[in-house]
Amino acid sequence: MVTEAVARTMDEGLTLLTLSRPDSMNALSTEIKEALDLHIADFLADPAQRCLVLTGSGSAFCAGGDLSSLANGHTPAQTQDRLRVSHRIVRMLLSGSKPVITAVNGAAVGAGFSLALMGDVVLASDEAYFLPAFPQVGVAADLALALTLPRAIGMPRAKDVLLNNRKVEGAEAERIGLISRLLAPEELMECALTMGRRLAAGATLASGLTKGLLHAGYEQPLETFLALETSAQTLAFASDDCREGVAAFFGRRKPAFTGS
Repeated sequence: MVTEAVARTMDEGLTLLTLSRPDSMNALSTEIKEALDLHIADFLADPAQRCLVLTGSGSAFCAGGDLSSLANGHTPAQTQDRLRVSHRIVRMLLSGSKPVITAVNGAAVGAGFSLALMGDVVLASDEAYFLPAFPQVGVAADLALALTLPRAIGMPRAKDVLLNNRKVEGAEAERIGLISRLLAPEELMECALTMGRRLAAGATLASGLTKGLLHAGYEQPLETFLALETSAQTLAFASDDCREGVAAFFGRRKPAFTGS
C-alpha cells in the first residue's frame, strides 16, 4: 500500500506521520508524496484529528526530491505534473486550519528543507541540519521554500542560504530563527508529542483562525487584514470553545475544549 511509505499513528486528537523510507533518507519519492497527500487530507477532514506531528525515520528527516527522474530533463508538462501533488501538500500544511509540528530528527535537504519549514512549530534535534541543495543540481528552490525561509530568517539571510547553498547546523538554525526550538535527540519526540497533545486539547478553532491571520499579515494591506481579523474574532467569540474557556477561567478550572 502506498500509505505504508508514511506511517500514521493516532492518539486521541494527535496524529503522528513518520516518513518511513530510511534507506533512501526518506527522499520524496512518488509513493511518499502520495501517502502524505492522502494522510494529510484525511487529517484535515476529520474533526477528531486536531494536531499533526510530522517527522522522519532513521538518521534523516527528508533528503529532498527524487533526482533520478531528472537525469534526462523534464518537459514542461512533466514538471507541472511532478509539482501538482507537491503543491497540494504545501497548500494543506500551510493553509490548513489545524496546527502542524515538524520534528526534524536529522538532515533536511532540498525539498526536505522545504517540508520542515511547513510546520507552524519547527522542532529540531541538535543532530539536524538544513541544506538547500537546489543550486548544486541547477534547479530553483521549490515547495514554497522561497516563501517560508525569508519569513523565518529575513530576506538577506534567506538569499545567502539559498543562493550560496549554505548548510545551516542546528545551533545556527536556532540562533537565526529558522527553527522554534533545538533539542537533544532523545528529547525531540517527547517534546513534539507533548506539545502536540497540548495543542490537540486546545481551542483549535481559535488557533486555526490565528494561523490564518499570521499568514494574512504578510499578504494583505492593513484595512483588509483588520477586516479579516474582525471576521476571525466574530467566529471565535461565538464559539463553544470561547464560552468554555471563559467559564473555566472564572471557575478556576482547566478548560475542556472541543474545537468548535
